[in-house]
Amino acid sequence: MGSCLVFAGATPARERLVGHLSSVFDDLPCVDNVSDLVVGLGHLVDGHGPDVVLVGADDGSAWMEAVRQVRRHAPETPVLVVGEAPSTELDPLPERPAPERGAATAEDERAAWALRLGARGFLRAGDLADPSALPGARPATTELSDREMDVLLGMTEGLSNAEIAAELVLAEDTVKTHARRLFRKLGAGDRADAVARGFRQGLLR
Repeated sequence: MGSCLVFAGATPARERLVGHLSSVFDDLPCVDNVSDLVVGLGHLVDGHGPDVVLVGADDGSAWMEAVRQVRRHAPETPVLVVGEAPSTELDPLPERPAPERGAATAEDERAAWALRLGARGFLRAGDLADPSALPGARPATTELSDREMDVLLGMTEGLSNAEIAAELVLAEDTVKTHARRLFRKLGAGDRADAVARGFRQGLLR
């Protein structure tokens, strides 16, 4: 049995995320305030805590506090930050001005802060898999090739296909092919699903 605690506002984005993960985890409790998140993490002492925590990075700054609280109350529990297409600029933090560029820059900023705060990875918004790789297309397996693992690790870092290609010195189309294959092997529908399954199956730690 597996449990994933989702910290995100009650938005369509959260509904889509939970929908994708419903075939991966037996339990998917959702909270949208830090107090309830801490209560959920408190169940770790009873052995019923989440295997992984997903934090939705919206336009506010509560998600950053959520990451801090996971690291404080459950330092061994993996926390992944999931991007949402921003409608406004990222809230400024006390030690820096608000970014002046657009939505793509805001998501880059969120990815950087998520990793600095101790998140295990950052999943970019709106990056869906090929329809042929939706859940149920093939039985899940953990037999990924070395290149497929490299691509999966790049996904956990919030890298785009182009960025993964540059890092691995591969053509972007080759990275897309590896991504489609790993989605099918894991039975995943998108990046968030693939990374969650990777943690669940012990491929990512």
